[in-house]
Amino acid sequence: MAWGISPRKVTVISLGEYNADHYLTLLYQAFNNLGWRIGYFDRDGIIGYTPISWESYAEEVSVRIVNNQAIIKSECVGYQFFFTDYGKNQKNLDLLINGEIEYVEYHLKDNLQETTQELIDSIPDNQFISLDNPPMGYKEKLRSFLSAFTPKQDYFITPILVLANIALYIITHVIMVAMVIVLFIQAAQHHGNPFQHWVHSMQDIYLSLGFSNRTQVLHGQVWRLITNTFLHFSLLHIALNMVVLIYIGSLLESKLGKWNYLFLYLLTGICASITSVIWRDHGVSGGASGAIFGLFGVLLALLSTKFYESNARKALLISTAIFVAYNIIPIGRQIDHAAHFGGLVSGYIFGWIAYLGLKYQKQNITTSGALAITIIYTGLCIWLAPVYQLNDLNRLTEQTENLSAEVSRQFYGSYGMNRDERMAVFNNTVLPDVNTLSRIALKLDNLTLPKKQKQIAVVKSKLIKQECKLYTLLYEEFRDNDPKKYRGEINSTTQTINDLRAEWGKIDHDQNDDE
Repeated sequence: MAWGISPRKVTVISLGEYNADHYLTLLYQAFNNLGWRIGYFDRDGIIGYTPISWESYAEEVSVRIVNNQAIIKSECVGYQFFFTDYGKNQKNLDLLINGEIEYVEYHLKDNLQETTQELIDSIPDNQFISLDNPPMGYKEKLRSFLSAFTPKQDYFITPILVLANIALYIITHVIMVAMVIVLFIQAAQHHGNPFQHWVHSMQDIYLSLGFSNRTQVLHGQVWRLITNTFLHFSLLHIALNMVVLIYIGSLLESKLGKWNYLFLYLLTGICASITSVIWRDHGVSGGASGAIFGLFGVLLALLSTKFYESNARKALLISTAIFVAYNIIPIGRQIDHAAHFGGLVSGYIFGWIAYLGLKYQKQNITTSGALAITIIYTGLCIWLAPVYQLNDLNRLTEQTENLSAEVSRQFYGSYGMNRDERMAVFNNTVLPDVNTLSRIALKLDNLTLPKKQKQIAVVKSKLIKQECKLYTLLYEEFRDNDPKKYRGEINSTTQTINDLRAEWGKIDHDQNDDE
């Protein structure tokens, strides 16, 4: 089996007594007999594609004639999930070299010269592709581990992007480790809820490093739409993204040109990030996958046109569509599906613009068109998306819990006092705090929040109001020294409080299930 980002098998065969034209004729007939669709044929070689099957996306089989030798290569067209070809490429070479060529050689031995001349005469003057500009772009030149990280002609921006992501991952995680050590010490000393303090502080660390968040972006920190595409949460996160970036970059960069390729990567990354911002209510986001899906969108757009030779287009389109369809399925809570979708759609649109620019040789069409769409889309999202006040909700919730605990302590802790002392506590401490709680309830009513959080805020507000009403009734009962006058309303208010607490618990439980 062959391994790697682009698994392949290569063998070199001496032409022996055959000249190059005769051997290419044998190859041409063998490819047709095997059902391999020929995308290119000339006196320097041949390129063909195996059929699509359950066993295989397709492989590109190419033969170059160099110095009376045939360099025969079989390479996987699509992205291989486990970086192996499962023996498919070796099987193709065996079928061709040890089987079909011998069969064709036997049947053409009497008229090989005549068949060769007819075939050579039928070669068109201009062909859509060539061995110097293969459909697979630079992918076929990724022959070693280091080649994926080495900038070369036609593969310059991709390794720089990969190295930049890796460098930023190392730098940010060194900083993060130092900050987490400090955070751990602070959390251990925290007198409130240590876990809650830890979660909020970790989010603050991510945001300080440049990750994206809905609130920050909608408050004007639009630079996060770019910085978050270069930042990753874990080693597995960046490893998977960089492998796929190397794959798609090796296919596209040489076709688009390095600067068009770079602009499309960045612009689809911005579109993916803003889509994530407007879709997600809370949380921190980061990663290159949105921009990578943008590049797959570009590739799908080009494969929807005549940019590629028809046989190469079919092989690439099916393998790319399978990969995108599998990865775009919204499964997994920790995956930013909105960013993937936003990147894919924007990339598809930009890909059509890029095709028109390449077709009419007007490169500025690609950058100006994609940039204009990105600015308009991002601006509309920021303008129309509501700014959720989740931080205010958390702050008011914490304030409510502390104040309610203090009111309860003061109210029920005064039972050992005489009447005048209890009245003093009620008037000087309890009732002012109750009034403060009432004002907090009004603030909760007016917060702009996502649907679930809004439901919780409304229930909290009602609960606070009923608790304030209960304290007021209990105060009036004590003040008037009349246990019968207010008892019915006190019991009714207590029941309402219990019902609201049950409703709050149900909403909170449903929200946890959704997450």
